Amino acid sequence: MKTGAVMHNQLRLFLLVAAGGLAAAGCGQGDRPATPTTIPAPKVQEASWRDQLANLRAETTQRIIVQNARVSADQLANLADGCDMLEVLELDNVDTAAGSLDVIGRLPNLKRIKLCGPIDDDDLAQLAGAQRLAAVNLPQAEFTDRGLELLSGLPHLELLRFRSPHVTDAGLAHIASMPALRFLHLIDVPVTDAGLEHLHGLQGLESFYLDGGRCTETGLRALLTALPGLHLHIDQLHLRDDPHADDHADPDARLPDGN
Repeated sequence: MKTGAVMHNQLRLFLLVAAGGLAAAGCGQGDRPATPTTIPAPKVQEASWRDQLANLRAETTQRIIVQNARVSADQLANLADGCDMLEVLELDNVDTAAGSLDVIGRLPNLKRIKLCGPIDDDDLAQLAGAQRLAAVNLPQAEFTDRGLELLSGLPHLELLRFRSPHVTDAGLAHIASMPALRFLHLIDVPVTDAGLEHLHGLQGLESFYLDGGRCTETGLRALLTALPGLHLHIDQLHLRDDPHADDHADPDARLPDGN
């Protein structure tokens, strides 16, 4: 298992690629910035959906990234024609009308996805068809424990980042059954110490970011005891005596004693 600065840098790089830039505010409401002082990155000129789709079909790219425009259900339907080579799909404003994401779940080579929108259980049932997914980032989701059960069937899933106020402690048992999971980031998920106990046996987990939640220091320390190599962040801070706290450039990025 990788530890120390190498592990942290690997996590950051993976998130930047898979999530479209963790250091930016991202999708807006529901997607926390990486730190309390982060300033949203300015929007830059990007190719239109039509142009990116044409480049994909011409096999000059394997990704589509749309940050500045809304992608409609009709546009998503275009992915059913000549887009089997698509590996990365990042959409910061996507139409999640009933059935609109089904085409994504039928993409045979899709590895990384970021969708900003109220993704629910029915949406995940469609996305789970993309069996090669390695990174899933859903920072405005509304799914329940059932949705996590659907994701647990993805054999190659290494990174899972999501917000959902409807996931419970029991839902984390489905996360614990994800065989390839290495990086986990929960945003405003009301998990408690009871939920963390499900993660104790997840020996492949290298990094866990928890923004929000209802865990206590006791539960967090128990997790670190079970997974001593884990890189743990709570609301962008470390526990005071976390041995991995020094992996960061900012030595004050840790929780004070008693918190």
